[in-house]
Parts: sequence; C-alpha cells; structure tokens
Amino acid sequence: MAGQSGSQDPSVAPLPLTQTQHDELDRTLPDTSSPTPKLPQDTDEILYDSFSSPYIGRAADSFYEYLTNNNIDFRTSSKSYYGKFCSIVQSSGTGKSRLILELRKKGVLVLYMNLRELSDRGFPNRDPVPARILTECTTDCTEAEYTARCYAFFTAIFQVLLWDLGSKIPALDSRNLDAEIKAWNDDMCDMRSEARTKFFEMVDSQYNLVLKSPRQSFVKQAFRDMVQAMPHIFAAREKRNEDAPKLVIAFDEAYPLNKLNSHDIRLSRILCSVISSYSRDNTPMWVVFASTTSQVADFPPPQMIQNSMRVVQSGNSSYPPYHALGWDQFATPLGDISANDVAKFYHIVGFGRPLWKSLMPNGGVLKLAGQKLCDSIAFDSMATNQALAVLAQRFALDIRFGHRDTVSYIKTAVASHLRVCFSTTENGLWSDTFHPSEPFLSCVAAMLLHQSPDNLPNVLHVLENRIHSGMVEIGQRGELTSRLLLLLAKDLFIRRNPPETAIQHLLYNGSEHAELLDCQKVSVVGFLEYLFGTAFWSDSEAGEEAKTALQHAYINFTHWITMEEFISPADGDFEELGSARCDPDEWTLRHWHRTSAVQCCPLQPLVDKMIPIYFDDPSLGSDLKRMSQIFISDKVGRISNIGDPGHDTTRAHYSIECQSDLPYITLLLDLNVDSDPQLSATYLKRDPSHPETGQCLRIYASGMSDTTFSFLNQHPPVAKGLQEILSRQKEVPSQTIHQALRSTMRDMRWEA
Repeated sequence: MAGQSGSQDPSVAPLPLTQTQHDELDRTLPDTSSPTPKLPQDTDEILYDSFSSPYIGRAADSFYEYLTNNNIDFRTSSKSYYGKFCSIVQSSGTGKSRLILELRKKGVLVLYMNLRELSDRGFPNRDPVPARILTECTTDCTEAEYTARCYAFFTAIFQVLLWDLGSKIPALDSRNLDAEIKAWNDDMCDMRSEARTKFFEMVDSQYNLVLKSPRQSFVKQAFRDMVQAMPHIFAAREKRNEDAPKLVIAFDEAYPLNKLNSHDIRLSRILCSVISSYSRDNTPMWVVFASTTSQVADFPPPQMIQNSMRVVQSGNSSYPPYHALGWDQFATPLGDISANDVAKFYHIVGFGRPLWKSLMPNGGVLKLAGQKLCDSIAFDSMATNQALAVLAQRFALDIRFGHRDTVSYIKTAVASHLRVCFSTTENGLWSDTFHPSEPFLSCVAAMLLHQSPDNLPNVLHVLENRIHSGMVEIGQRGELTSRLLLLLAKDLFIRRNPPETAIQHLLYNGSEHAELLDCQKVSVVGFLEYLFGTAFWSDSEAGEEAKTALQHAYINFTHWITMEEFISPADGDFEELGSARCDPDEWTLRHWHRTSAVQCCPLQPLVDKMIPIYFDDPSLGSDLKRMSQIFISDKVGRISNIGDPGHDTTRAHYSIECQSDLPYITLLLDLNVDSDPQLSATYLKRDPSHPETGQCLRIYASGMSDTTFSFLNQHPPVAKGLQEILSRQKEVPSQTIHQALRSTMRDMRWEA
C-alpha cells in the first residue's frame, strides 16, 4: 500500500517547533479547511439509510478500548495530560462519523455534534446551535470573549444533560437503566429526531442565560452536579470497567476550529483549555474531535496564563489521534465470486473505505470519487497536489522525509485528497500516511489520467519535477520507473479498442454488474506483444511454444501495493502470522481479486515485483489451481540472475515458494542502459530435476527506448515523460531505504 511518510531518517529529523512557528507554518500551508466537493442531494437519503444498516468490523470495539486506555493513562500515568479530549484524524469516507455513533451500542452515552461549515452540504448535516456558538461570529472575537463562549456552552451542555437524562433515567435497576440509555441514545444519534432538535434548543436557551456572566467555576460546578446526580451512569458497576467510557461528547467535522482569527488565536486551543479546566477528575467522560485535518489533533496548552479569565493551565501531554478505522468491510469473501467476475462494479466497490459501497445505489459515485480525490470539480493535471494524488493512488509513490514540502503535502493530501493517516508521532509533527490498496479509487484515478490526451504527459511532468526536487523517491533500483512503465503500458493497451459494455468514464450511471475497464482481464499474449512489439513472439527464442502455453493466461492489475515481508515469510514468522498466513495460490488469487500488483520489500531475494496471472481454463480445476505469476527484477544497482537461462528455480526459492504446474514469466528490466538496447526471450520447459518450477518464459529488456518497448512509438509524450524520470534516477540516486511497507499476509485476509 503506497507511499508513506512514517519512518524517520535521524539525519533529517526536525527540531521541535515553537508555538509561534506552528502558527506561522499553518499560514503558509494550502487551505485544507474547506471540505471536499458537495455530495449530490439524493445521496443524503442513501447515507442516512446507511447509518442504520448493520455495522461491519470491529473498529467500534477498538475505539472503545482506546478511550478506556486513555482514561487509565489519565488516572495512573506519570505523564501530566492536558485534558480528557482526543481526536480521530482520517481522510474522507473512512467511517469516522459512524464509528462515533456506534459507541452507543457499547452502552456509552453519545452526544454527537457536527460543526461543518454552513456552505458544506455533506452528511451528517451540520448542527446549527453548536456550530453557530463555536465557529460563527468569531472573526473579531478576542481570546476572553471566545473563552466566555466556551464556558457558557459547556455549562449549558452539562445542565441540559442533567435535566434531560435526570428526568428519563432515575435510579433504576441495571436492566431498565440499559433500556433507558439505549432509548436516549437512539433519539440523540438519529440525525432527524425531534428529541435531538429539542435538546439543542434547550442548550441554546441555557447558553444565552449563562453567557451573561460566564465563569470557570460555573462549568466545573455544572459538571460536578451532573456526575453526582447520576452515579448509576457515571460510577462503574464493576471495578474492572471503571475506566470504560460512560459519556462521549463528539465534535465531528471539526476543521472550522482549526482557523486562526484576526487576533491570531486558534479556536480549538481555547476550547480545549476549557475542557481541561473541568476534566481533572477520573470520571470517564471524553470529548472527541473528528476531522480530516491533522491540526485538529494539535492541542498543546497555551504558553501564557489567561489573566482576564484567571485560568491557569497545567499538563503538557495530549493523546495520539485514533486511526484504526475499518478497511475492506464490504469486500466480497474470496470464495463467493468467480475470478472471471472480479471486474464487476459491485465487487470492486466493496474494497477500501466504506463510503463507496454506501453510495453504490447512486450512479454518480464514480464522479464523486474523482472530485474527492482531486478536491476539485474538474481534474487539473498541472496542479501538483491533484497530479500526485492521482499517481500515488496507483503507483505507490514514496514521499521522502526531510524535503521542505513534505509536511504541507502530507497534511493537504489527508485532508483533501483521500490519503490515509496510519499513525502520528507523539509530538504531532510527523504522520505516517499512504494511499492504501483501493481498486475502485484506482480505476477512478486511471479514468482521470486518460480522460484527456494532455493529462498523462502533464502529470508525468509534475512527477518529474517532484523527483528532481527530492520530494518523491525513485527507489534504490529504479522501482518507480518500472512501476510506471508496466502499468501505463497496460492502461494504453486496454484503451486501444475498449468494449462498449465496460465502465470507462466517470459519468457512468448503469448496472452494478457492468465491468470496470481497468479491472477487466487482459490477455498476457496480447499485452506482451503490445509492450515489446508485434515481432516479439516470432523473433524471440520463446516462439510459438511459449505463446501456446500462455494462450489462456490473463492479467488484471490496476495499481501497485508494497510489501513489508518476503513473499514467503521465514519459518520463524509462521507462528506470529497464524491463521493470517495464505498459501501461495491463495495469496496470488487474493491479489487478483483486488486487482493489485506487488512491489516487494527491499530485501526480497531475486525479485522486486509480482503481477498475478490467471489461467482461464476450466480443465485446470478451481480458481486456486489456476494462478501463476509474472516475477520482475529491476537490475539497476544490483546483480540479479532471474534473467539468466541457467537459473531456473526463481519461484521455488525459500523466500517465494510459489510452486505450480502452470507456466510463469520472469522479466529482468535493465532500464538504465544508455546505448544498445536489447530484448531477448527464452522459454524453458519443465526440468525433470526441478519439476516444481514448471515452464518459464524468461525475458530480458534493457534501455528505456521504443526499440525495446515498442508501444512507446505510439505515445511520444509518454515516452518523453518516462525518459525524463529515468534521467533523474541516474542523476540523483535514492537516499533512503523504502520502509514501513504496507502489504502483509493479514492485510490480504479482508474477511477478518
């Protein structure tokens, strides 16, 4: 799963920033506070219904445990935490809102508030009362005035919670108490319920009364009154769950709180100073901020005392954001669909973030996904962030630490271009982020790349500039160049004569059983002929025999994902992997099902890449028995022997172990050759001394030229772009080691 910003190189690790530097940096970053493009109006009903569908996955259990552990740390840790608040930082469509609301199924009281801006028509809808109080009319608000607003708001919240809950949940036995909590939660977590509307009307009324003379003592007293009046809710019934969350106040779409107003105050920091003022006891009540912007997690205590309100802050630690939202929740189980049907829209849309499957009834989901990926109504192929987003989704771009633009790019990409945040350092300065395997979004990115003749050359030019600046890694052996070459060749091959029945445009509005063009199976024989030229079969030693052996072989990859372990893990790793371990046939078939090709981990012996092959021959038996592979080695910078006709045990190597009776292909790419490009192929029949290796077509290709790669003749702008990227590889060798790669055996078991 592509391109991370996680593991730090100590030689380029930054010094901590002061608060002034933090604010100055924020002013120079692209504006990430605006939401992604609007959802079409009819999707509002679809998403509303999706919030009542059965919840899939264990993210809610994990989040419940995260809050419990936070409370334990607050109560017992030697650290001095700033307050009982934390955050969920993740890109759009990953299920943040549903996760928060799902806590009610764990017996937690959930008070959900959406603070999205008035112009944002997304779902869940904006809650006007809290949004107006906390985010509107604050441009010229002084620190003291906004602090007063926050005191009054939380005082009103606690008072209304006491009145509302106190009248509905008296001191009942545990069975009736659970039923009453469920009924209250069901009302308050239904975005259209009258009870929810009335609750916030009471909050608004009480807020206006308290605002006339707000004090810190008021919010503390209101909090104590609420907790003491309802011990049956806030006191643990059992010692073992005393730290389990009892009440969660959630601010969703919290990005408006990140702004600096005309007085250079950040609203979120004042809001959190108020939360800190009352949350000093052990009561397991938490405030959760959810947003696509990483700044929502940046809540250091202020560096000065607020004299006007006589607030003295203590503590200097905050909790790391929660990132472990679900992935592939709607993916079709491996045995429930034929390998011949994996290109179907309903299957591909199930992988990745849950938003796509939720919106599948809306025919505009392809167009919406394109707009979300670009953060724009139309794709601008010369805009750096848009171009990088489209490329990163498919080609596993590796963003280099230490570059001056890396931090701003990562923040913008998560907030506005669907990049996923995996973890954040404790000081909040660095995030581990990537574009994970998401075949539906990869198809959308492919459509954007090829919707105009200028798009592909333009994005390659943007990429070349970013490589030249040192922001994007090429790889130690030119891995990026060959990823681009092979997948772009497949893109252009299938677009020569696309079938009319295939989905190939963002405006598609048809059947869910239609097939996505980029996921359809492609003949290996035809692809190799397109890649290397029409004379490939007749002029090579491989000849008609190899062509016949591969006549039923197909590929279907739409994107590259990266690995963090050998294809076949060492014996010592078996126990750790446990049931997550796949046998080689299943591992290859799972990549076929999600239309992914593999960039191996840097230490993988013999090979650098793998592309799944499927043999569409019913006589071979089940799909598991029809899988083979193309193994690729980037020869640049190291000695490789997979192209050596005398080396015939590639897939039998202990680190690979993909034995099969079916033919396979090994491809040695030596792209860095400047002169005398060569292309040769040999076909090795089964060796009786190594029956496990099967027949093998071995191809050696050197140089980036239309002599070796014939298809470049037909696409001069693409050839020029790839050659410029290759020239950067020769001038600027890779400076870092590719680490924190994303594909593991566990990742490939999406049913779990």
